[in-house]
Amino acid sequence: MISSIFDALTGFISSTGWILILALLIDRLFGEPKSWHPLIFFGRWVDLCRQYCQLPLMENSARQRWAGVLAWGLAVVPPVWLLAYLCMALPTWLENVLSVLVLYFAIGWQSLREHGLAIAKPLNALPLGRSDLDEARLAVSRIVSRDTQSLSPDEIAKAGIESVLENGSDAIFAPIFWFLILGAPGVLLYRLANTLDAMWGYKNEKFLYFGWFAARFDDVLNYLPARLVVYSYGACGHWRIALASARRPSARWKSPNAGPVMAAGAGALGIELGGDAIYFGKAESRPILGEGVKPQPKHLLEAISLVDKSVYLWGLVICLLL
Repeated sequence: MISSIFDALTGFISSTGWILILALLIDRLFGEPKSWHPLIFFGRWVDLCRQYCQLPLMENSARQRWAGVLAWGLAVVPPVWLLAYLCMALPTWLENVLSVLVLYFAIGWQSLREHGLAIAKPLNALPLGRSDLDEARLAVSRIVSRDTQSLSPDEIAKAGIESVLENGSDAIFAPIFWFLILGAPGVLLYRLANTLDAMWGYKNEKFLYFGWFAARFDDVLNYLPARLVVYSYGACGHWRIALASARRPSARWKSPNAGPVMAAGAGALGIELGGDAIYFGKAESRPILGEGVKPQPKHLLEAISLVDKSVYLWGLVICLLL
């Protein structure tokens, strides 16, 4: 029965298009699983790989980097190879079902919306009470690494907007991009590599060299999707300002991918992001990203809407092209 349903659907749109649509619909309706997620099991596997491969900190940087490469390969290659084998061995209809599930677990569209709305709703409550402000600070602390206890409403909104715009690229558009390029194995490769960057990509003593490969590989996988997201944000907002903002030298701040994406999103919304912020108790001076007014709580809702519009744009273009 499932096979006949897919055959009927592919009479109008390719199986790739329907897999994407179904994965997005499932994610939008149900979000991430509340009690368990496949990445939980991957996290345990990653810890075993790290414990097996990581050298004592006194080892030289080159040996630490090679140990990180080995640990990355042990963590990522077996699950990706297994999924590729299953996709080749299974009947087409079952491969399609598996692809829908893999893409659904890799996409974080609804989760990103929920985190953004958890910040935006108390911030936009009128009149804004003390409890609303505390709730917004707590919500934004869940998705940013900066200190949030003393942030003003506008600063909370700015932090939330930056996170929504940046994570829109990582959590939604990059998985879709690699699904189009390499199918379900490409999605899994991206999500596992992105998870390892989040776990090992810190520039501290423990991971500065060991996590170097994980961080750089994630940058490579995100490079093309991030550039497409720049154009997507521009197409769904102020086109000229978005592209001009992404091309400025300031957009290359800290990350080759996050900077252009946030700058384009800020330009598309007609606001300025970046500027000074406090991370782990230390003040950090960041360049201004975008162009326009200072961000306000209402702009966080607009940022969530910008990501939503970009998802619809990608779905439409992909289905038309395929």
